[in-house]
Amino acid sequence: MSSFRHHLSIGSVGADPATLSWWRALRALAALNVGLWLAVLIAGPSRGVHAQLQLALSGVYVLVCAYRSLFPRVDLERLVVVDTHLSSIFLGRSAATIAEICFALQLGLMVHQLGAHAGLAWVQNAAWGVPVFMIVAQAFCWHSVLTLNHITQAVESTLWAAGFSWIAALLGAVALHGSGWVQSLALLGVLGAMSFVAYVLTVDVPMYCRRYRQGRARGMVYMRLDEGARDAWQRRVPSGSWVAWKADALWLTPYFSFGVWASIAMVCIPGT
Repeated sequence: MSSFRHHLSIGSVGADPATLSWWRALRALAALNVGLWLAVLIAGPSRGVHAQLQLALSGVYVLVCAYRSLFPRVDLERLVVVDTHLSSIFLGRSAATIAEICFALQLGLMVHQLGAHAGLAWVQNAAWGVPVFMIVAQAFCWHSVLTLNHITQAVESTLWAAGFSWIAALLGAVALHGSGWVQSLALLGVLGAMSFVAYVLTVDVPMYCRRYRQGRARGMVYMRLDEGARDAWQRRVPSGSWVAWKADALWLTPYFSFGVWASIAMVCIPGT
């Protein structure tokens, strides 16, 4: 425990007050989110297969997001708050990949559940296309992390936007044919999905494209995959500068709050 506290204290040396406040907020979110998931576990959602699968998938996502909140990083820039092996870019990206696949499966299962309640078999079948977008996106993400090429990170974000657009379309059909709480939840899902798509296309994708152009202007030389793997495992750039973190804090903060809350909320959707 003392070693863990020592590692966390490293990040506070010379850090900007804004960075420290943001990092404290992330750690508070991590504690809150774990507590919320445990509360759902103790309350005991319906013991159907759907609920148990959602609970397990959400547990992985919540745990990984808590870990990433304690040790924030920006992958391509190799930026970290805490200079420790637990902040390894390769380690953090590996954990994030598992968590994001779990979250994608949750989304597919949610659409499948609502399609079943609305009596739309075709929506149930089409729901399994949802995680395909996100799983393919992981390959582009890894390419960007290993080569340091931001353009494939933009492709990754675009695939997430495409996946959420597919969710919105399917939930729109559920809203048209469903009623009661199913219709209300589907409409809420459409609103949430399209808000996410708008955010990704107006904030994330332009940011990665801008970084790609800036890299090209500087004569950026991209790494081979094997070189990038070694670099991602070994190299870290510790910084407490808010200037270095503020752009990525715009997506990290909602990721570790609204994203996790959505994951926990999906556990509570009744099965069929």
